[in-house]
Amino acid sequence: MKTPIDYRFFAIKYVFEFFVVVLGITVSFWVDEWNEQRKLDRYHVADAKAMLEDLAVDAKRLEYVSYTIARADSNTARLLENIEQFRAGKMSYDALADSIVEVGYVYTYSTFFMNNGTYKSLINNGRIQRFPLEVEKEIKDYYEFVSKRVQDNNRLVDDAAWEYYSLHHPLCHAIENLSSSDSKKKASTFLRFKDMKSEYSNASFYKANISLRNRIQMHARQVEGYQSTCDLVDSLVRAHLEDIAALP
Repeated sequence: MKTPIDYRFFAIKYVFEFFVVVLGITVSFWVDEWNEQRKLDRYHVADAKAMLEDLAVDAKRLEYVSYTIARADSNTARLLENIEQFRAGKMSYDALADSIVEVGYVYTYSTFFMNNGTYKSLINNGRIQRFPLEVEKEIKDYYEFVSKRVQDNNRLVDDAAWEYYSLHHPLCHAIENLSSSDSKKKASTFLRFKDMKSEYSNASFYKANISLRNRIQMHARQVEGYQSTCDLVDSLVRAHLEDIAALP
């Protein structure tokens, strides 16, 4: 007599084997996903650190630009005061010429260019979206909208300085390295040429210094705004980096 087949045993066996296979696939998928997420997290931390490095370069550059702007503001103020003294008959032309030589280059070209290598890379690979929406928005504002204002302002300042030196203060183009003693002697002689004396004595030189100073002061306000935005983005990225570093 044949032993009856226990179908329940086979059913339980097959169901168990099925669940083992499903569980294995699920665990394998979960491990792969976990590893991929870990890799993306490492990339994101590296991205945030790289952006902080770029922002630090920007901050340092902005600090230097601010220094040159402050110096130019002081130079133009000094020249305007001396020109006013000369035009009021309280200062000789020789004394005015000496002060112009002493001031030297009124404004040193020091436009600001963003260090945006990391940002461009994150836009291209899509990893910019790994930042929280608020942080991503401020980052994009800085590198897109502020960057456009920076470029526009750079062009205006450079154009104003070029016009000033070319049309109203040719000494700075005629004599190289005004800080050396030999150059200062040449500059002093240059300013005492009859046509140069006429150039630097008339009202146009005075007006040109007023115009340049106004542009420099506008530039200063713009740079202050860039610095504030740069500091804001730096603080947001830094806080976010601290948050993700604290995650298990």
